[in-house]
Amino acid sequence: MKLIAIVQESPKPQDDFIIVRFKSDRTSQHFQVFIDPSHKKRIKKLDEVLLNIKFRSIVMKDLQGNKTYDTQLYSKWVLQVTGMMRRDYK
Repeated sequence: MKLIAIVQESPKPQDDFIIVRFKSDRTSQHFQVFIDPSHKKRIKKLDEVLLNIKFRSIVMKDLQGNKTYDTQLYSKWVLQVTGMMRRDYK
């Protein structure tokens, strides 16, 4: 799913994720999106970026040995948003 997001925090060099708020989200929640580290060097706080969001689920075991699930958002590519893109994507 392709969504426009606003970067909420400047990415740190050691992290493999960015914190974003999606423009179409009315509740203004912040999300952690995992990206390829090569895309991070040109991203700054408050940039508008187009993300191709995918979901992945990670299965872990808790202290008692029960399965727990964590769903993560990730994107294979990141594009800076231009005026033409704002009409096509939410």
